[in-house]
Amino acid sequence: MKRPNLLALVSCLALSSIAVAEPPANTWADRVTLSASDRVRGELVDFFEPRAGTAAAGAQRYNFFANQLRVGAKVSAPGAFFVVDIQDTRLVNLPDDASLSRKNGGNLGTGAIYFANTHQRDQGETFLKQGYFTVTDFPGLSGTALTAGRFDYSDGLETTPADAALAWLKKARISERLVGPFNFTHVTRSFDGARLVYDTQSLNLTAIGTRPTQGGFEVSANRELDAWLAGLAATLKQMPDWMPADARLFYLYYEDQRHSPTKADNRLTLTPAPAVDRKAIAIHTFGGHAIAVIDAGPGRVDGLLWGALQSGDWGSLSHFGWAYAVETGYQLPKLFAAPWLRIGYDRSSGDADPYDKSHKTFFQILPTPRTYAQFPFYNLMNNEDLFAQLVLKPHSMVTIRTDYHWLRLTEPKDLWYSGGGATNNQFFGFQGLNSGGKRNLAHVAEMGVTIAPWKQLTAGAYYAHAFGQGVVKRDFAGTAADYGFIELTARY
Repeated sequence: MKRPNLLALVSCLALSSIAVAEPPANTWADRVTLSASDRVRGELVDFFEPRAGTAAAGAQRYNFFANQLRVGAKVSAPGAFFVVDIQDTRLVNLPDDASLSRKNGGNLGTGAIYFANTHQRDQGETFLKQGYFTVTDFPGLSGTALTAGRFDYSDGLETTPADAALAWLKKARISERLVGPFNFTHVTRSFDGARLVYDTQSLNLTAIGTRPTQGGFEVSANRELDAWLAGLAATLKQMPDWMPADARLFYLYYEDQRHSPTKADNRLTLTPAPAVDRKAIAIHTFGGHAIAVIDAGPGRVDGLLWGALQSGDWGSLSHFGWAYAVETGYQLPKLFAAPWLRIGYDRSSGDADPYDKSHKTFFQILPTPRTYAQFPFYNLMNNEDLFAQLVLKPHSMVTIRTDYHWLRLTEPKDLWYSGGGATNNQFFGFQGLNSGGKRNLAHVAEMGVTIAPWKQLTAGAYYAHAFGQGVVKRDFAGTAADYGFIELTARY
């Protein structure tokens, strides 16, 4: 029997709740808020040059254009509201010769990944991005909210601190490491299901039960994946009269029942290749974070800790993985441009033995990888990332961020991983290239500029250069790669 669509079920609940709601005192026009946004971006890619004979000359060098249009409405009623967002995504001039086999280098940059999912140079669809209702403050349960339908979810961003520096750290260095709406892509992803929140001045409890949608690099984003995601998070919020601090414990359960995609793991290095593992993935992830910002001398010092442990099943293999991040920084808010210098070390487990019955590579689930890999040829799987970053704000409308990353593989007998999780039911969503026993991946220098002259308008530009090391030399003829984009977002 065909499995029911979660979105259809919760939509029925939404219509029922609206039908029984008490008529509002004001007119409907007073309770309807309309919204619209349009983001245009041109991306330029000059990826690592593939080996001779594996691709057409210059296949790694291309540019493409994309537009993301959203229109939405919010209807409010006493103790409830309903939200609907429709999105239209269009991509033009995607490369049709940069999606290579894994042995020849895989997908050469972001444009190639879009093409690999759909096999169309020009593509686009209109779909339901969000459609949910929220009921708030149940009788006798102040601070509760139940959301059901299709919505966005960002793990780690269940609450937003009042302190600006703490809020930036939480958004830029904590949120969406494991689960996110993948908003950097032109398609994004959503979640069909329910979210229950209990929120007080000091504590937030959030529980979710969902089926993720297709999306990310797959333009057909209306359908659900054959996967489940559930979780629980408890956040200790920033308290009045305390130093700015935020702490959280979380649990995530991810089950991937897709049978078609080949799992990306170091069994791919074996010769002869083993039979494709069609069994489901079922992973439990436990973790937490703590961040704080403290006044120190003429400036402010910040500290960040994040960590996660995983267990479960990786198809026919048992699974155990880990990851952690340790970061600190110092900001001088009274100086010109309020310079904020930060350093950090992020590391995740890899698998040293492709022959055993255990999978030990940390699994990133459904993240927004570009938050932590702005030049997204790597992610947080089997990865060591030692970095320094400088954030400047020379004007209230301008933010400049410069990063330098030294990237290595945790286990040289594992793969070099990239990607942001499942995109459709045929495409695994993570790519793994053979490291050849090498460990040093690359050095990356990058800079991004954001200008927001008005609340309704934001412009951004980004450029990065990667200096490939031993792992890159194993898979590519060229060791230099560049990536950049220019984008403009208008909101109403």
